[in-house]
Amino acid sequence: MSASRRGKLTRSAFNQAYDRFVRPGGFHELNSYYERSRERYYLTLRYLADLDLCEPAKLLDVGGGQFAILASKLFGDDGTVGDIGDAYRAPADAAGVNFTVCNLLDDDPPSFKGAFDVIVLAEVVEHLPVPPYVILSKVRTWLKPGGLLLLTTPNLFRLRNLVRMALGRDPFDIFRMPREDVSLGHQTEYSARHLAWHIREAGFTLERLEHDQLGQTGFSWKARVARKLVSPLQLRKAWREELVAIARNPAA
Repeated sequence: MSASRRGKLTRSAFNQAYDRFVRPGGFHELNSYYERSRERYYLTLRYLADLDLCEPAKLLDVGGGQFAILASKLFGDDGTVGDIGDAYRAPADAAGVNFTVCNLLDDDPPSFKGAFDVIVLAEVVEHLPVPPYVILSKVRTWLKPGGLLLLTTPNLFRLRNLVRMALGRDPFDIFRMPREDVSLGHQTEYSARHLAWHIREAGFTLERLEHDQLGQTGFSWKARVARKLVSPLQLRKAWREELVAIARNPAA
């Protein structure tokens, strides 16, 4: 555990940075998403704060950018945001954080090779219509030897999916390749066993894999009520909302 990094992650410091740089929106999700997701960001940052990293760490956050911004403000890290197009660069510019267009399906920037101490993929792999190990193999080459990956993704066996399947409703979006006029929803989700396989197949050493609720409460009032009613069932880890993985790029 990095005591100095965890010590900087107070609720008051987090709320101040979150309210200034994240909650106003301008990212890929609807702006309203960020007020309801505050706790998820805080709890995910706790995992990031616990990593054994140099200070400041050179950090890449692909597919959102909020963690690059927050880590730069809270921990003093050298953050870079990677997202699919310039349309989403305004929050990074406002925070004074580096921004690079990076579509995980197609891009492999030469400047990324062996450049980062830590890479964050938060709620990303479930949107990709390819096996995760294909993307993770490329992402691993962007890490320094010994660098770390922090990955979060919904748990296949979360209660929301079990209920939807019991009701005969599709838990995922239509599986398809991306088009400019269509945003990809969740193409599929992964069990802990499947996610561990993909991480190892990509050449990483898996150091930690957790089932965690990460403060998820649902985005409609119906979902929030339902999750409150079934919350005792989440004592069973296998039914929790999220998977959190920490993996290392083996030293050469």
